Amino acid sequence: MKKTFIFLCIVAISYTFAVREDRKHRIVVIDPSGDVKRVGRRIGDSFERGLTLQCVEKIKEIIEERAPHIKVVMTRMPGDNVYDLQNATLTNRLQANLFINLNFYYTQETKPTIYMYQFSYGNDFACCQQGLTLYTYDQAYRINKDQTAVACQLCTAELTQQQYQSMYTIAGPYTLPIKPLIGVIAPSIAFDMGLKSKDWWHYYSEPLANAIIAVVDGLEQ
Repeated sequence: MKKTFIFLCIVAISYTFAVREDRKHRIVVIDPSGDVKRVGRRIGDSFERGLTLQCVEKIKEIIEERAPHIKVVMTRMPGDNVYDLQNATLTNRLQANLFINLNFYYTQETKPTIYMYQFSYGNDFACCQQGLTLYTYDQAYRINKDQTAVACQLCTAELTQQQYQSMYTIAGPYTLPIKPLIGVIAPSIAFDMGLKSKDWWHYYSEPLANAIIAVVDGLEQ
């Protein structure tokens, strides 16, 4: 499959286009980092790609049990190969309400750190115009940039609840040109989360699921 997808051309979007508001269900796309070719970072005797997948499967289970109005779509399954911009194309085609990219790294910190990122080139002084606007794929994040900022605030508020404060610390959100978020129109957040062992992801699944529910419901208010 070629990288071009011809999604690379130009993203056409109108702020008055309200299809998303008419749908009964909300859609969240979650991207566990890695694929069949990219194993990711080593964590104990496991690799990042397997642990992110397990965590996302659990997050999906929790969300769809507690919030039936939210449908969770995973970007990959075991054995899948993910191509450049494939996840952005999927997310945009679904007109998703939120995109989450999940990464893990090994740490020996007593309290692991969760790093939160949103996409930016650091030159966002120019505001998006109302009405029909054309954006190249690498500028698609501008369409919902303000909503992404709100999503990060809602995530932070949920992840720093008192019951979680002994488990981890939150750093960010930082604004960087994160590759997994490029081309995504929906509000998008990337997480890089420290694991003390290969089983530590279990501690993150419920807080993340609750945070995603809070974001989706909060953005609709």
